Amino acid sequence: MNTADKPNPAQPHSLSANDMNDKLSGDPISNVLLARWIMRTHFEQFAGSSVADIARAYIGVYSNRPTSWQAVLARNHNMDKSEALRAEDDPELVRIPGMRRSKFLIPKSMANMVFGATCLPLLDHEWRLREAELTLEDYLRIRPELIRFASGSPVRLEEIKSFLGLSGSQARACTTVATYNGVLVRAPSPNPWSNRWLYAAAPSELMHSHDALVDHEQLQWELACHYIEQYGPVSVEDLAWWMGISKKLARLFLEKAGAGEIESGLWLGPLQKKTFESWATNVSESSDERVRFLPNWDPLLMGYSPGSRHRSCLGLDQIGAYDHAGNGLPVVLIGSKAVTTWRVTAKGSQRLLSIHLPDDILQKDQQIIQEAAVMWAERIGAIYIP
Repeated sequence: MNTADKPNPAQPHSLSANDMNDKLSGDPISNVLLARWIMRTHFEQFAGSSVADIARAYIGVYSNRPTSWQAVLARNHNMDKSEALRAEDDPELVRIPGMRRSKFLIPKSMANMVFGATCLPLLDHEWRLREAELTLEDYLRIRPELIRFASGSPVRLEEIKSFLGLSGSQARACTTVATYNGVLVRAPSPNPWSNRWLYAAAPSELMHSHDALVDHEQLQWELACHYIEQYGPVSVEDLAWWMGISKKLARLFLEKAGAGEIESGLWLGPLQKKTFESWATNVSESSDERVRFLPNWDPLLMGYSPGSRHRSCLGLDQIGAYDHAGNGLPVVLIGSKAVTTWRVTAKGSQRLLSIHLPDDILQKDQQIIQEAAVMWAERIGAIYIP
């Protein structure tokens, strides 16, 4: 067993009989029970999963590197970095815009649904062109040449700039709008730490969701159903925030999906509700206290709304797990409790891992975290600096 997977002998979050009876008695679900369920649905069920499996379950993993491959390693402890990176090159996976205008690594089979449910009209991106002193007419004139140029091997932004005779800002604006327009997809650079993307023409069968015949609301409902089943229990606010829709529409989707409230404000999908009730009755009193390192923008961190019960019961808000813009920072978990944050910095060709260890972390927990950090650093190709 890796040190990073080593159980922590301290078990402050073991379940009591009252915790386990919460669901059956009709009382509000305890934070302990909710946190344990979150560990099950976000980690334990993915212990042997592939990159494609994880991307499919989460309706996409943030495609920014190193988030994409580190989020997988945080769940499948038997997969190494090189295997995860090879799996990202699966032609059945694509990087497209999705929820809240973020870019996701997602199976092709789900791409039309996600893109169609979240895309904005082309006019809504006109400001990106204006900032680069281009008009929408300029973009529409350039677009066919851009698609043709990117139809072979993925091309770099600098190559697009030279081919089209554009300035750097104009080339960047055109490629950005083209990805939101569904005619280009991102491709990763050979550097697993780099977000200097390459670009390729979108496969012809993908992302026709801007077509007037597509039922946008139907695709939104399908996307909501996937979210409810993977991330549940969720609140109306969680679904509205994650999808970028109104609370009124979120509530409508929860009801239409057949979700039910397991307590006031927390909804589970019909399939997941049966699983939860069985699990809550039989869950072990002992707790898994292994150390996990989550990357920034991890699906768990970005799966629930600000102020959500999930963020609170895991202790994410208490450790400052989000920056001022609401982006999830790299987090260290011991069992189901967030204890601190970590980061990687570059020093020449090396990557150095460091951890913020405040005084209120118990000495024995500091030792456990540091032992796990050595193993995590080795897995991601970094060096741990105590």
